[in-house]
This record gives sequence, structure tokens and C-alpha cells, in this order.
Amino acid sequence: MSNETHTLPACQKCKIRKVRCDRQAPKCSNCTKGNSACIVIDPVTGEQYARDFIRQLEEHEARLIARAGETSVGARTATVPTSDETEQTPRGPPTGESTGSHGGFVGDGSGLGFLHSILSEAKWQQHRGRILSQLSTRPKILKQHLTPNPMPLLQEAEQLLENYFTRFHIHHTFLLRQDVISIFNRIYNPSTSSLETPTPQDHFRLLMVFAISSTTRYRADLSSEHPYGYFMAAESYLGVIPLIKDTEAILNLLLVARFGMYHHIGTSLWEISQLCMRQCIEWQLHSQPRVALDPLTEQHHRRIFWECYVLDRYSSGILGRPFAILESEISVPLPVDMSDDDIVNSGASCLDTIPRGDMSEPTELSVFVFCIKLRRISSRIHSTFYSGRNPSSQGDRSHARVAEFKSIGHVYTAFSKLRKELTDWRTTAPVFPIPRSLYERSEWHDFLLEKDMLLLSRGAMHNVSSKSQIKGGVAKELLTACYLSASRVIQTYSDLMDKRAITWTRSYFQVIFTAGLTLAAGFYQHAHALQ
Repeated sequence: MSNETHTLPACQKCKIRKVRCDRQAPKCSNCTKGNSACIVIDPVTGEQYARDFIRQLEEHEARLIARAGETSVGARTATVPTSDETEQTPRGPPTGESTGSHGGFVGDGSGLGFLHSILSEAKWQQHRGRILSQLSTRPKILKQHLTPNPMPLLQEAEQLLENYFTRFHIHHTFLLRQDVISIFNRIYNPSTSSLETPTPQDHFRLLMVFAISSTTRYRADLSSEHPYGYFMAAESYLGVIPLIKDTEAILNLLLVARFGMYHHIGTSLWEISQLCMRQCIEWQLHSQPRVALDPLTEQHHRRIFWECYVLDRYSSGILGRPFAILESEISVPLPVDMSDDDIVNSGASCLDTIPRGDMSEPTELSVFVFCIKLRRISSRIHSTFYSGRNPSSQGDRSHARVAEFKSIGHVYTAFSKLRKELTDWRTTAPVFPIPRSLYERSEWHDFLLEKDMLLLSRGAMHNVSSKSQIKGGVAKELLTACYLSASRVIQTYSDLMDKRAITWTRSYFQVIFTAGLTLAAGFYQHAHALQ
């Protein structure tokens, strides 16, 4: 036996929680106790693998080495595997618990269901091997060798802060503006602030704000400092700030997740979302407060919970995993569409009793509340059309449908109801005469509408019997809606890119990828019906 022993790194969950990982297979003791996936991240490629999958590969490798050794010494003893299972190479790198077969955690939001459908057609079989080979080829991306950024000079810091508030903050308003400004003053203007000295928590939070904000500034060549440098600087404080404790810990995780939407951070956004929602439930943020809170604190708690909700619905939908919390278990209202100053200056003792002023003008929270409402509709779309699907499409379960749908009429009724919810939602969009950022543009609101229209129509089409896919007016209407939304998604995103109003993220790529697959399948299979 070799003197060198290869030890796998600590799993992702233990790293996030900053606890000791015993590295046992198939799961470490912490993941076994928490009944969660034991995921190991390759430090070189950033790929995620289940620890049990790695163990299976190592055992298979050991069997092959042993067999090669027997062959090399001329051993002719017939060795027969005890079963097909012991001979079989693990099918793929699952990222969660495996019992028998494993289809992986790839949800309906990924668009891979369309790809599977296309490649299953007989007409594509002759090209299947070449297509899969092309898709499996990993592009060689040059790794950047970055170092942590120091705190920027005051002028650059002010520009980063302004960019965060005008762009990112209005879309994900989980931080209090006054708290961020207070931290900024403690670090950059200590003489004008209170006698409090900056804490590690202050440095971490401001560096994460800078990291998120500099994403668009760096891509627009407005800043020479790479965003990941700020993230690396913030990482140095992870050992001394809370990640599992209270609302401050949830805010820290949310900042990491927001940055992870733009850059690879070596941590699953789904794992972060689960950790956030678990703490929200522990602190009862999903329910009406049992004790009276001052209005701004209650408003902030609502904002924190609903940001965690949005993150959970997004990440769970992409991976095809169950939502962290059911809609029926949520009783806390949405945040009130009012600025923090108006809430504080109202002098009210209860948030919901604060009189509303002129509702025609959008506030700091208008876009945030608007997007939460959309995410709730998309959650209902998933529950209605996708919850009965089997991502692996294996065995008899591959033809599973949502049980409630008995006919195409039932599908169309549910489709029409949800489509009306989406169109009604679009009419409530806040109007900004002079948009300052992407999230205030009406074109972006159109993009969101078409994105979820595509999700809805795809789900409806999947639940229609294959025999009636292109027969009858209802089926053709669903088909047309599906491909119209796909084309509008691509066109709207292209228009925003031409105006340099939008940047790229993995989320946007997934949407465009799904829309492209939809159009490709439609043009090839249903060209006559679409004309």
C-alpha cells in the first residue's frame, strides 16, 4: 500500500458552519445527523460531488487495479463479479442522497427536460453520441490569480456605495440603508460618526457591498478592481462573524448568496438558501410576530424573510428540490411599500397601522415587493405543473403527471388562471419616468413576465397528453404561447444587452438556454403548427 494517503476535504456544509468534519463516507457525521447531502467541492475545478459517489469511484478503481495486477502476473483464475451492481461504474456525480437509481438534482427550471426530450426522439438517435460528447466537453477557462483588495479610497468607495443603492439595493432590499451608511461612516469618517470603532462585522458587510456593487462597474470598465478581490477580503472575516445565530447571521449569508449569483464562490446557493430559511423558521420570521416590535424592526424582519424566500424558490426550482417552506406555512405579510424614513417619522406603534401617503410614486421597496409577488406566482406554477414530474425520467415513473390533471381541459383551466395572474401582476409594475438602473426599466419587467410565461407554458405543455400535443385549438394555443414567450425572452434580453443595461449571470444564461431549446424543439418538431 502506498505511504501517501489521500484525504478528501471537509464537506460544504461543515465549511459553511465552521465545524469539524470527520470526512466519513458515505456521509460525515454532521450531514448524517442533519439528514442532508454530504457535498465535497473539487478545489481545482469547483465541481460538486457527493462523498458517497467519490467512495464508489474509489472502490471501482481499486477493483480495476486489482484486476490489472492479476492480469500482469499471468493469473488466469476466473473472477466473476458478485452482481451487476458491483461491476457498474457509478452513473454520474449525484449531489445528494442516493437510493438505488439517481437522477441527479436538475430541476425543470434548468431546461434540461427539453434536451432529454429532443435526444429521445428516434430522428436524433444518429446524432445523440456527437451531441452528448460536445455537451460534456468542459471549456478551458483561464483561472485568474487574484489577491484580496484593500478598502478602496474614499472617492471609489462612495461610487461603489451609490451604485449599490441605485442598482442592487432596490431589487434585493434586505439591508437597511441607514445601517449600511452608519458602517460606511464608522470606517471612512470616524471623526463624524459615533465613538464606536469598526468591528469585523462592519468590515465584512461593507466589503460584501463593495464586491456586489463592483460587479457591474468592473464589467463596464468603470473600476480596475476585480469584484472577487473584495470578496476574498471579506472571506478573511468569516471566522469571526456569525453565520448561524440571528438575523445578522442571515444577512451575512444573503450577501454571500447575492455575490454568488455573479461569481463562482465554491458554495452551493441552494445550501445557503436552506441555511437561511432554517434560521428564519427558528426565529419565527415566517409568522406574524408574537410580541410587539417597533415598525422598522418588523419591516426589516419581513424584508429578510422574503429575501430568503426568493432565494429558496430560485435555487430549489433550478435544482428540482422541494421548497424549504410551504406556502401554507407562511403567515407573515409582505413588506410595506414605504421608505424607512416614512416608517420612522410616522410615529406609529404598529407597522400595519401606518397611513399610506401618495401611492402613485414608487418607493425604495417598490421593485422588491413587485418581484416577491412574481416569485409567489412562479411558486404556484411549480406546484401546479411541475411537482409531479420525475427529473430522472427513469422506469415507469417517466410518464408521471400531476395527478389532478385528467384532461387537456383541466390543464388549460389551470394555465389560463395562472396566465391571468401573471398579466395582472405586470400591470402593477412601478413606473419610473427616468430609470436609474435595470430594475427600474419597463423592458426588464417585460423580460420577467415572459420568463415566467415560458415557465408556465412549458409546464402546461408537459401535462398535455402526447397524442394531443398538436391536435385541437387548446393544444395549439399552449404550443404557440410557449414559443412566443421563448422568442420574446431572447429578444428582450438582447435589446437590454444592446443598451448595456443588463449584465450576465448564470440565472440569465439558464433562462436563455431554456428559451433556445424551446425554439429549437419547436422549429424542428412543430414547424407547421407554429406558422
